[in-house]
Amino acid sequence: MQIALVTGIPVIVILLIVISLKLNALFSYLTIVGLGIASSFTVEYVFCSVLKTQCEPDPLNSIGLLFHSLLIIVICSVIYALMPRRFKNGTK
Repeated sequence: MQIALVTGIPVIVILLIVISLKLNALFSYLTIVGLGIASSFTVEYVFCSVLKTQCEPDPLNSIGLLFHSLLIIVICSVIYALMPRRFKNGTK
């Protein structure tokens, strides 16, 4: 359940932001990459500072942040590529 929340909520939020901005394809994918990287740090902040759990220093945290970013970027990019054109840039 936690894995679904940690990956699902950032994907939904990133796609809603990208769709609402209605940028062209290149800038949309760059926005997905930027927000995907930022989502890892946001999740880490929520778990460590807000919920006060999982705050132990661990050398594998950086690898986990990297994989989380890559997972979010890939999922968002695939979903965005499969979306109908009317959602992407406002034209029909």
